[in-house]
Amino acid sequence: MHALDRLTPEEIIQGLKIKTVGSAVIVYERTDSTMDMARKLSRMGARNGTVVFAEEQTQGRGRSGHSWSCPPYTGLLCTIVLKHTIQPDHLCLLTGTTAVSLTETIHDTLRLPAEIKWPNDILINGKKVGGILVELEKSPKKQPHFFIGIGINVNTPENELPKQTRIPVTSLAIENNGPVDRTMFAKALLQDIDKWYSILKDEHFRYITERWKELCITVGETLTITDGGQEYTGVVIDISNNGGLMVRLGNGQIKIFRGEHATIKYG
Repeated sequence: MHALDRLTPEEIIQGLKIKTVGSAVIVYERTDSTMDMARKLSRMGARNGTVVFAEEQTQGRGRSGHSWSCPPYTGLLCTIVLKHTIQPDHLCLLTGTTAVSLTETIHDTLRLPAEIKWPNDILINGKKVGGILVELEKSPKKQPHFFIGIGINVNTPENELPKQTRIPVTSLAIENNGPVDRTMFAKALLQDIDKWYSILKDEHFRYITERWKELCITVGETLTITDGGQEYTGVVIDISNNGGLMVRLGNGQIKIFRGEHATIKYG
């Protein structure tokens, strides 16, 4: 099944309705990391909205230095190149925009109950099916370049999923009780990210954070967060306009934590 179900740029681009995300699509059979490949291509002048897919990554990475592995031809592993001027304190919004897009794609295409675990994990029935990593490259002369990395277990069978993970892991096929057309899913995802990215570009930040909050299981939970070397414990009450987590601490104070700085312990 794996070898037949290959991604091709032509099939992904065919009939794609987008403004920016998916303006160019490249598929590699094997690469160290789509993030690193996207960086190389952007330095060579890749078009805004270029998406780099790989059927296999040898050094895929997740947030906080974690690795991300997925057997060949079973996942969607990609990085989107975006040339965008966004305030540094709004960086977490790019993660949220992508998380909302991915969750909605799963809802709309497969009718599965996907949710977001702030800031970047996508869960179905309490198990992780995908994740998002956003990196920034600044240049003194040009617009900053953002690299949005996405990893999704699509048709990964149970026996090929990683064991001993922080959160139990699943795939779309397992939750769907049957294989998923990866090309169809990739097209739907790029169109959803493009739609939500347009909302971000128009600076309708609250529209994004309201939807993020609706889809986020972290709101209402009690967390311990390490930020700047200090630990804080409190209840999550909202997502702020710049995508931070609003937490009511034990003393009643409300503090906002940004995703790129904070480390969370649940419990």
